[in-house]
Order: sequence, then C-alpha cells, then structure tokens
Amino acid sequence: MAIKLQNMKNSEITEQIKLFNWARSVREFIPELKLLHHIPNEGKRTNGALLKAAGMVAGVPDLSLPVARRGFNGLYIEMKFGNNKPTKDQVEFMAMLKDQGYKTAVAYSAEEARSLIRHYLARADNFDLVNCEEAPKIFGCCEGIEADWTPCANCELYKKNKQPEW
Repeated sequence: MAIKLQNMKNSEITEQIKLFNWARSVREFIPELKLLHHIPNEGKRTNGALLKAAGMVAGVPDLSLPVARRGFNGLYIEMKFGNNKPTKDQVEFMAMLKDQGYKTAVAYSAEEARSLIRHYLARADNFDLVNCEEAPKIFGCCEGIEADWTPCANCELYKKNKQPEW
C-alpha cells in the first residue's frame, strides 16, 4: 500500500513514508525488510499519561530493523528533518542501545535511511543491496548479477537456487 505524497509538505513523516514505500516495493527480494517497523513514540497526545503507563519511553528511535548483521543485534534509526537534531533523551537511548550491541543512526531523509539499511543488510562486502534491487527479475525470480565477486550464486532468491513452481 503505497501512499501518494503529492501536495504534502516535506517533513519527517513524508520522508518516513517514502522509506516504507521503498521497503514494501523491494521486500520480495530483500525479505528482511518485512521486519522493518516504525515505533510510534513521538508527538503530543491527549492520552500521554496512559501511553507512558503502558510503556512509552522518551528517546526511543523511530525505526527498528530487528535483523542481526555485521556483528550487531539489529538496527535502530532516528528520523529527523531539516535542522532538527536528536534530543538529549534520544542520544542517551541510542547510546544504551549501542551498549547492548545494536547499530544506531540518525537519518535526515528517506534516501539516507535507505542507504543505511542497504549497507547494514548487504549480503557481502562491496555488494550493497542496490545490486539486488537492480538485478533483473523474471517470473518472480532474481536473475542475479553475472560477476564472480557477487554473492548471487549462494543467494536463496537467485533463480538457479529456486525449484520450479510447476
């Protein structure tokens, strides 16, 4: 379900919508993106006391990708827009996440967040997921990239590794 952003003023939320539109469009070939989610922890609410009692915590980053990679337990991204900076609570919470083995980052656009995620989920050194996104797809199978240095030959999404569905 892609949300159209025409006539919406650019903001943190529009950048986040752009990011999730991208994630939904490529998750067939990057299935880890099915786990990417937003943690609704921002903004002023009329039921703030109730939410705090139910566990809402100041400083929690906006996005979580609970996939272990590159020696980390998962990835948390705090989205910002324009001249906004992480709050003291956000900086402290991300420091605690780092201490627990998570990668944390701040992104100021959908493209910056997408780049962080692509690098984090890369299937091999020097083989960013942009390669997987751009590889030709035929009948729901990835055709891979014809180069010896790519991890395509061992990827379960690569056509040669898939059993025919007929």
